Amino acid sequence: MKYTLVKRNKSFRADSPSQFIGWMRKMDLQSWKDNQEFMEGYAYRKMTFENIRLRYDNENNFVEDLIKNNLLKVEDSKGFLGVF
Repeated sequence: MKYTLVKRNKSFRADSPSQFIGWMRKMDLQSWKDNQEFMEGYAYRKMTFENIRLRYDNENNFVEDLIKNNLLKVEDSKGFLGVF
């Protein structure tokens, strides 16, 4: 799947929400011990600065809320005729 952060126009191809969130965590300026800690911190920042509420209880809900709030676009990464 191709995950695109809408506001930053940055994309990453990942096999799972967990892998995508791991990429987000590594790209963040702050150091986080794991995806759970990152999601909680990211959700706190979004609520504090943009009044956007994100669930961070699990990776699927987190990604679902990113999509609902137009922060993330997820596309099937297969190309022409599903070949690549």
